[in-house]
Amino acid sequence: KITMHSLAPQTRHGVAVRAHNAAPVHVGPLVAPPPMGAYAPHAMSPLDRRAALVGLMGVGYLPWIPVSPASAARSPPSQPVRAYLPPASTPGFVQYTPDEKKTPAIRAGVIKPDPSFYTFVLPENWSEGLILNILSGNFCMPRCDEPWYEALFQNQAEGKAQLIVAPLFRLISKAGAQLSDIGPPERAIEKVGNYVTGSSLEAEDDVISATSKTLSDGRTYYIYELNALQAKDGPHILASLTIKGDQAYLFVVSASEKQWARSQSKLQTIRDSFRA
Repeated sequence: KITMHSLAPQTRHGVAVRAHNAAPVHVGPLVAPPPMGAYAPHAMSPLDRRAALVGLMGVGYLPWIPVSPASAARSPPSQPVRAYLPPASTPGFVQYTPDEKKTPAIRAGVIKPDPSFYTFVLPENWSEGLILNILSGNFCMPRCDEPWYEALFQNQAEGKAQLIVAPLFRLISKAGAQLSDIGPPERAIEKVGNYVTGSSLEAEDDVISATSKTLSDGRTYYIYELNALQAKDGPHILASLTIKGDQAYLFVVSASEKQWARSQSKLQTIRDSFRA
């Protein structure tokens, strides 16, 4: 058991909108994030914050709990994404691409527009979720040693999509590594499995499919479908893993049984649209 753009000149709510006209370190599974209710991150030293991220692994993963907007890296807009994001080419969806000030990693220059920032589509009735400061990388940029959450969108009736980015050395110590250097899809999922499920991974039982594809941006992606009963956000999980520069990008779309029955095709469209 494994534990652990559309480019546009204007912005609104920190996202792009349509215009009017080190030494090798231990390589192993990514470390799962902790619960945040007990922490005051602003009062922590860097070592304390790292301990908060990794020290609770001995007692297992505890779920993400709701927080107030004041605790978030940036309070997201409350209205559905159709109110401020441009339409995507797929009817009923909008295109999400962050602007140059959206997240701590982008503001610090860790994630660069090379040639553009990451992008994906969302159903127009979804909304942006809150990401806690300590999980956003806000306190460790530009030199975060642990994975951080870049984006979170959700709809109570349909599911959740989140983007997690990790320093590549958390997966492999080889400089300039490619996705294939981590191993085949079946092996790579074991290194990121706790982030995919939010708890643990029984690879032999949970992974329905694991494939490798080269997509329209020329990058290789490992594409996954899981049915993991222990997963935090529901057993149905669609995920995409790739490498860009010295970061690994893990895009995870998840749903409960009820959400999956209602929105399976939407969730697949979201996952398949992701480009780093």
